[in-house]
Amino acid sequence: HNHFYGTLRAPILENLAKGVDVLIDIDIHGAAMIRKDPSVTEALADVFIMPPSLEELERRLRRRGTETEAQIEVRLRNAAAEMRSWQEYRYTLISGSMEEDIEKFRSIMRA
Repeated sequence: HNHFYGTLRAPILENLAKGVDVLIDIDIHGAAMIRKDPSVTEALADVFIMPPSLEELERRLRRRGTETEAQIEVRLRNAAAEMRSWQEYRYTLISGSMEEDIEKFRSIMRA
């Protein structure tokens, strides 16, 4: 969404080597980079969290009231493109309520 962040590789690999689970929140570009690292992919349980629809995503963004109109447009355009990548992930979670999402995510992590 026109913001660029990075996740340091070394701490991820150090924790995995110790047998410590690592949870990271990254976009589709970061996920694609992580999948290239064999030491990460063998431990990877990637989850694509997807809104039920673009209309619902727009409703949620507007309800939050934290983005400008221009930012909402960028996020919706990005979401439409990113949603086409869901099949690249081991798990896909269709977002419902916060409580439902947490329970579904926990179920995936337990599995």
